[in-house]
Amino acid sequence: MVDSTWAPPPVQRPLELGADLVLHSLTKYLSGHSDVTGGALIARKADDFFAHIRTIQQTAGAVLDPFSAWLTLRGLRTLAVRLQRQCENARRLAVFLRDHPCVVRVHYPGLPEHPGHKVARRQMRDFGAMLSFEVDGDAERALAVAARTRVFMRATSLGGTESLIEHRASIETPPTRTPPNLVRLSIGLEHVDDLLADLSQALED
Repeated sequence: MVDSTWAPPPVQRPLELGADLVLHSLTKYLSGHSDVTGGALIARKADDFFAHIRTIQQTAGAVLDPFSAWLTLRGLRTLAVRLQRQCENARRLAVFLRDHPCVVRVHYPGLPEHPGHKVARRQMRDFGAMLSFEVDGDAERALAVAARTRVFMRATSLGGTESLIEHRASIETPPTRTPPNLVRLSIGLEHVDDLLADLSQALED
């Protein structure tokens, strides 16, 4: 089973890589506009196991309401073009952050130095639109960077048209393994120059 919420079909196809079940949060990239709450479970084959899942869905009422289904279908029509732009923006931002003197580490599989880069190149069509970076400093410094952005909005979500920023360690329940100086980004559809300028001014000492 693969949770492929961060890497929907235009980016990766887990069923083609041998997965039996694939999970997606419809709330994220598939609907793409931060206005749906829902999920999807896709099976490689309609076997007895999946029939059991269907029975649970039907008897427990785990069915998407009509309006949310309509919103998701609306979002799916632009999924490919949205993700193409978001991935392009993410690649540009990852390189910018990697070379910034106030950043000590960037976590993005599209960078050749990332430990998962070879695997990502082998099984993904692109590298996604999520990335994180560690500032040169402590949690207070990371929180200050997140607070200074103007285009990036502070929120704990991902996959929408808008770019989001968050200090991840303060969101998670202690004890967290997330570094205190880490900032997480969900890259949206804004012009990349605006995103670059926003991060640049937020990282200024």
